[in-house]
Amino acid sequence: MTVNMHGTKRSVAKRLFAVGSLLALAVCAASAEDAAGDWGGLLAGQYHIVVHVAKDGSGHYTATLESPDQGSVVLSAADVVTDSDHLSFTLPKISATYAGRWDAGKKSWIGTWAQGATMPLVLTRMTGKTSDAVLPKRPQEEAIAAGPRPYRQQEVIFDNAAAGIKLAGTLSVPDGTGPFPAVVLIGGTGPGTRDENVFGHKLFVVLADALNRRGIAVLRYDKRGVGGSGGDFAAATIPDFASDAEAAMTFLMSRPEIEANHIGLIGHSEGGAIAPMIAVRNPAARFAVLMAGPGMRIGRLLNVQDARIARASGVPEEQIAKRSAFFNKLYADLATATSNTAALSVAKADIAQGVTDKLIQPENEDALAHQITSPWARQAFNYDPIPTLRALRTPVLVLDGSRDLYVPPEDNLSAIKAALKGNPGATIVELPNINHMFQTAKIGTPAESASIEETMSTIALSMIADWVVMHGS
Repeated sequence: MTVNMHGTKRSVAKRLFAVGSLLALAVCAASAEDAAGDWGGLLAGQYHIVVHVAKDGSGHYTATLESPDQGSVVLSAADVVTDSDHLSFTLPKISATYAGRWDAGKKSWIGTWAQGATMPLVLTRMTGKTSDAVLPKRPQEEAIAAGPRPYRQQEVIFDNAAAGIKLAGTLSVPDGTGPFPAVVLIGGTGPGTRDENVFGHKLFVVLADALNRRGIAVLRYDKRGVGGSGGDFAAATIPDFASDAEAAMTFLMSRPEIEANHIGLIGHSEGGAIAPMIAVRNPAARFAVLMAGPGMRIGRLLNVQDARIARASGVPEEQIAKRSAFFNKLYADLATATSNTAALSVAKADIAQGVTDKLIQPENEDALAHQITSPWARQAFNYDPIPTLRALRTPVLVLDGSRDLYVPPEDNLSAIKAALKGNPGATIVELPNINHMFQTAKIGTPAESASIEETMSTIALSMIADWVVMHGS
């Protein structure tokens, strides 16, 4: 069983630049609870997880886990460790771990699931045969589904001729005769669908709706190898995903309801690195919006985000410093590898030392080595977005949130501003109290993102829609 966030049979690794967040976060104790019994929760606010904890006469604990959403497959947990304040266990068969602390107020284990990337998982005692956990409310998405919607949606298939694959998506067009200006939505890192479904939120559904209501047509699509799209996701790199986004733009230009001279790109996270790549080389891209796009070499960014998320989650500074030094060395050593074989050898050696130093959990050792030497990782870790941003001359809106721990504005926006100083059409905004998902947030951690009902800030939605209307017509 592979627990995933997008309904595909792929790992959750690499979502939103989270490759560096590979250690279960240490958390502090709060009160007291016996872990024996049945516990249920929602992984990343989306997938039901049930954990059965048993205690024998000698006080030894064992546990099994099942995922009803994936056919109730049952796995035995190893190394179950619990006291009155903490619960942790490993699942060697799927290279996953869980570490949580007891919250007396919420009467729940508040913890982190680690399976390549880290995700929040809150476990609450079950009172019956099914978990009391329910899918959290998503009022913006519920309102869109309830309608009415002043636009029409169509499932489409388009070609990436250069790659020899077909991509599947949704084209939504405002009511009326048109032709309409249009945008392509480009998702973040990982095997994303056209909805960019993260932590139980459908970011691109809400963003597309806001744009459609302002007279802008929108094309959003499944990444290659995901959902209805062809191709091999595991073998793809950032330039490959850029090729797919450019094919989406070319498809829009062929549609009679689209105004071919008024097409732009909106990229989120990794998509914020891809949009400028296309806009620099293809004059058909008339404008770009970069939502939390990177302003530094991605290998360095991964380390920065790992440290900031750990700090916000309560990890001691000494542990953060050790992790940072480990990843700095790992990324530097990988940069010297001249082949995939050499990269894997280097990764295994460094990670083995990380296990010895208790920075990497042994059950994650092999998975981590292969993740960070994948085609995507080898290309992405060394990618520097600054030269492309310096060459960008199309109008561009750069947005980042003050609570973004994945692409922190203090580490990114100054570099982006310097790179775009020669572009008179550049607008750069730091949005207060906004996280990486463009939600209104207090701290910006993954656990908080899942718990927030808001899918996307109305302030951010209005700012993007206003700017696109101004530059897209």
